[in-house]
Amino acid sequence: MHVMLMTYGTRGDVQPFVALGRGLLQQGHRVTLAAPERFAGFVTEYDLEFEALTDALIALMDDRLFASSADPKASRFQKITSLIALGKKTRGLQDVLLDDIFKTISQDKPDVIVFHPKTFGAFAIGRHFGIPTVMAQLIPSFIPTGDYPHMGIPDLGFRGGLGRCYNLLTSKLMCRLLNATLRRQVCRWAERRQNGIKAKDLDIVKSCQSGALPIIHAFSEAVIARPDDWPKHATVTGYWFLDNSPQTQAPDPALQKFVESHKNLIYIGFGSMHGNDPGAMAQMIAKAASQSSGSDVAAIVATGWGGMHDIDWPDNIFAVKEVPHDWLFTKVDIVIHHGGAGTCAAALRAGRPSIIIPFFGDQPFWAKRLHKLGVSPRPIKPAKLDATLLAKQIQTVFKTPSYRNNAERMSREITHEDGIKTAIAQIAAAVENSDGT
Repeated sequence: MHVMLMTYGTRGDVQPFVALGRGLLQQGHRVTLAAPERFAGFVTEYDLEFEALTDALIALMDDRLFASSADPKASRFQKITSLIALGKKTRGLQDVLLDDIFKTISQDKPDVIVFHPKTFGAFAIGRHFGIPTVMAQLIPSFIPTGDYPHMGIPDLGFRGGLGRCYNLLTSKLMCRLLNATLRRQVCRWAERRQNGIKAKDLDIVKSCQSGALPIIHAFSEAVIARPDDWPKHATVTGYWFLDNSPQTQAPDPALQKFVESHKNLIYIGFGSMHGNDPGAMAQMIAKAASQSSGSDVAAIVATGWGGMHDIDWPDNIFAVKEVPHDWLFTKVDIVIHHGGAGTCAAALRAGRPSIIIPFFGDQPFWAKRLHKLGVSPRPIKPAKLDATLLAKQIQTVFKTPSYRNNAERMSREITHEDGIKTAIAQIAAAVENSDGT
């Protein structure tokens, strides 16, 4: 079976698909992974065939408008203005991405397409060519539920019947808005290109609920229990971890030595988030580390997120552009991060507590979830982040054994799951059911 995996976004959006691809390859399937061009080396390193999608939308994360829209110090007016300007740039670039998706699918003609929602055009295009499609989600956002509000809507704390009604209403509202936006984008693109793609009846949400579009969720039921009000076609597989990789070894002898020679180790990294003032952030991090637990804390700082490349760090801080989470997280005591789905998963699997500063998107959702699980203190709002507050939370986690104990319990539960095996079974079932219709 020729499986095309299609994803878009940052490293956190790509790595789980690489892991799934490896699992499929080991079962004898042919695998092609379509992703942003910048990840070509990463994908082919694992012996997967690669198809390049435009980098243009990812490049927007380097745009000053993106930094301004995510800057906690920016005013509400500045953020809204930046988001509107970003939206205008995004609309044109989406057409380029859809062109690449169309070209890739039409040339390769795989037996099945497993796509990330950011490559939503794969549903309409795959249907156009008669190819079965499966949506793969790293977050729960396309199936309405009464268990929790949609991640784009605040949790107002309602409980009981009122809470379920509120949660379901927010889910339905956001899903309809999202569905309408995606349909409009594909329709406009298809009309401009005159490629025969019929998207006016495109309804991803309805298709997921009816089973016309099977949907698999790559997270653990120990973290988010599968809602009872989901349709049977929506499954939770467990996380897709990239094991037995070349990156499980120490990436740098100097880093290895630093890890071995320090106790009370913390990791600080904010993924692909960008900062407007990396120098000030570096000073804040250094000050927080020096104020924590009698100043005997050592920190490993991933600098790639905000341009902190030319900082004169103190001796108790080791700076790296990036570092494999699966190698490092079991060697630190606390993981301080932005709440991205991939980083949360890696910290949970390593059995380490988190301190989370969520910026936007799904990050507040995961931050609240980990706090509820008892593996993280209350999330820090980015606008309130300073050295004193961060140091206080570091001290709290070190002095409160329940955070580590809860994280280790979660790790044991997650370790017993085989998300990749479950996902492959669901993909095979989708192909078999498609052949029978």
